[in-house]
Amino acid sequence: MVQQSDRSTRAFDLNHGAPQSIDGPQPLVLPLHELGRGDLAVAGGKGAHLGELIRAGFPVPAGFVVTTAAYDRFVTRNGLGATITRVLREEPGSGAAIRGGFEGAPIPEEVERKILAAYLQLGQGAVAVRSSATAEDLPEAAFAGQQDTFLNVIGEEALLDAVRGCWASLWTDRAIAYRQRQGLNRQTVKLAVVVQCMVVAEAAGVMFTANPVTGARDEVGIDACPGLGEAIVAGLVTPDHFVLRKRRWGWSIAERHLGRHEVIIRARSGGGTTRVGRSTTAGVPVLSDRSLRELAGQGAAIERHFGCPQDVEWAWAGRKLFIVQARPITALPEAPPHPSRPVKMLAAMFAEMFPVRPYPLDQTTWVHAISDAAVVPIFSLIGLAAPSIEQMFVEQDGVVVRFSGRVAFRPTPAILLAPARLLWLARRYDPVHWRADPLLTEARARARALEARDLQELSCEGLLATVREALALTLPLAGEPRRRYYPRALLAAGLLRVVLALPGRGDRFGTFLSGVESTTLEANRALEALATRIRSDPTLADAVARHEAADLRGALEAQPSGHAFLAELQAFLDRYGHREIVLSTVLRPTWKDAPEVVLGIVKGLATTQPPPAAGRPAWEVARDEILAHPVLRLRPLRAAFLGLLTAARCLGQIREDTHFYATLILPILRRALLELGQRLVTVGVLDAPEDVFHLKRDELERVVGTWPPPPQLAAEMRSLLQRRKEGRAALEATPLVDPQLYRQLEPVGDALLRGTAGSPGVAVGPVRVIRDVSEFSRLRSGEVLVAPYTNPAWTPLFQRAVAVVVDSGAAGSHAAIVAREYGIPAVMGTIDGTRRLLDGQQVRVDGDRGLVFSTTSPSTGPDVQEQPG
Repeated sequence: MVQQSDRSTRAFDLNHGAPQSIDGPQPLVLPLHELGRGDLAVAGGKGAHLGELIRAGFPVPAGFVVTTAAYDRFVTRNGLGATITRVLREEPGSGAAIRGGFEGAPIPEEVERKILAAYLQLGQGAVAVRSSATAEDLPEAAFAGQQDTFLNVIGEEALLDAVRGCWASLWTDRAIAYRQRQGLNRQTVKLAVVVQCMVVAEAAGVMFTANPVTGARDEVGIDACPGLGEAIVAGLVTPDHFVLRKRRWGWSIAERHLGRHEVIIRARSGGGTTRVGRSTTAGVPVLSDRSLRELAGQGAAIERHFGCPQDVEWAWAGRKLFIVQARPITALPEAPPHPSRPVKMLAAMFAEMFPVRPYPLDQTTWVHAISDAAVVPIFSLIGLAAPSIEQMFVEQDGVVVRFSGRVAFRPTPAILLAPARLLWLARRYDPVHWRADPLLTEARARARALEARDLQELSCEGLLATVREALALTLPLAGEPRRRYYPRALLAAGLLRVVLALPGRGDRFGTFLSGVESTTLEANRALEALATRIRSDPTLADAVARHEAADLRGALEAQPSGHAFLAELQAFLDRYGHREIVLSTVLRPTWKDAPEVVLGIVKGLATTQPPPAAGRPAWEVARDEILAHPVLRLRPLRAAFLGLLTAARCLGQIREDTHFYATLILPILRRALLELGQRLVTVGVLDAPEDVFHLKRDELERVVGTWPPPPQLAAEMRSLLQRRKEGRAALEATPLVDPQLYRQLEPVGDALLRGTAGSPGVAVGPVRVIRDVSEFSRLRSGEVLVAPYTNPAWTPLFQRAVAVVVDSGAAGSHAAIVAREYGIPAVMGTIDGTRRLLDGQQVRVDGDRGLVFSTTSPSTGPDVQEQPG
């Protein structure tokens, strides 16, 4: 039954048909239909929004507003202004004395007369009386629940008491505290009161026209309960919860969770409300699907009218929908991104490259240098200006917050000469001989010489000079070799793809580029040799089995044969020890700074036998098959094809090995920066040497430029460090790269995970989740390696893994490239594989489709593997 009948939408006029002007002296009472969104100062947020909705034709119950002018007159006539000022000064957090003054004060006669006249025109039936403050229902501050609401108010005295109660509720302790948190002037906020025909709802609730959890703008969230919606607003009930998603053909119900309906609030016949115990409707939807879609449509229309997502309170009575409140959603998350394909690929790569948020010192030294040396020059070759590091990452007070998701490559005038430039480089620099380039040879020697410096003997300026020299080497170690030798290798790869497509062999392109020798594979073979050395010596094998990686060096030093093994280990570290554990921060040690990491890898390799030696590499088989084609039996064409293949195969090697050479500077760079940090500890600027990484490079140069640093500068740096530490700590649980930027579609069929196809093939085995380098020794032969990220330091594990599943990364990631070299399937960018998969769980990894399935089939085991021919 709808108690309000036709009164709900009937307009009424307090001046017998003459429009009431809001200009001039403010009226004490105004009908809702005369108000609009610009009348905030007169009607408060709630009143202004409801008036706007009525004028726009939405189904809002008719009513009137007791304006802020009436509130002012009530306060002035009763001398309450002095009470407010005194209490806020003497008892800032308490409004009890103010409320006491309000509740005992009479409403001025002219205000009372206007209220009752409006009530008469409304029909003198049951009404809802709601507070409407001038600082509520704003985009930045909703003030939800801060002032009082009185439902099912019947009779003149009850109405006047409810209006007085609303005015007094402006001064509840919670409302005062809320305004203080929002930084609002507590004395200038005023209150209007909205009086509307009471909707005796059969169902009511709240609707968000955007998903308040995810920020998705194409989703509507609806909470519904039987009876009055106050049960939801007051948190007394577990409501039905629905999520509707906008489709081209209308609204689809994406989520449906039925509530328990513990309490139902209903209107009493004599006024007020009553609570009814647990409903018998629990488990039965309060709203039909048709009603849900109608409600979502109304919400979308309200959002379009106001121009922003809305928090809407609604009621359903007599098969009719009523809107009883609408306000902007506050604290709405950013909308989920819809990245372009390049952004999605780059985000996946960055998620793997930056598993640890770079520190300010990383960002202004190593990260900046490697970007300028190894990324920017490549795009400049084709006349494009690549985005800077500052553009790709959002910073706050020097702390890197997140990857911006903005990747804009801007064409420059040099694009006109790009073809000629590329052809000139391709003719001049043969990628087959790239490793013999004198520039690279000299840079490698300079990097080794820098590492040999005695840092403790250097001055602060000498340490800064060492940092500058190390960073300058990224160009000859990585950037310039790529600039010189990529053009012919890329051209050869493109021509190879065309040539293979002619006889219908285009699908073998990836196979032809696989199996390329690189320093990564070379280092992995050297680790396998160390593991073989352990397995062949029972004494060493026993020591390794009984000790954890961190204690292994000491145990080996106690063994006669251990000394020889440690010498071999040192030779390995001299050659490969600059390999990074994490690429995104220099603070994390390299292999030679943390040899226990290498010992952990060797321990894991030594405790299991290596897989059987593979037959001929797949690329050689593919090569011989194509060479058997009649056309390639002609010697000139055969030679041309082999030359093309050789040059194309250099592409992956150049990329991998220039990465390896660029990291030659990491050990000396880390040690020099930590030495500067240690010296700042001695003069009281830092608490620990590692704190130096919270400074930017120019700040570090400034603070050590005058030694010792002046007290004022030292204090400034300490304050800056504290802010940045707190800022970084606040972001600890926030990924640097939003997974939404590279998330694939939901898993299909019975797949557990969906990611990007990284390396082809299908393999079955038990899961082994390895979260960081300290767990490397846990992997056993034949297991599926599941990792949050990978880099070249992780690839020795690929010698034992039957497949690889990674939370981050893409087909161009190091993990995918090396997985292809080892011929094992890889699925990249699964987002949450390390969380959803458990150790020992049997899975099937489909590297062709980028899917991971659960399997309990007894006919498949860790050694069951199918690879492409």
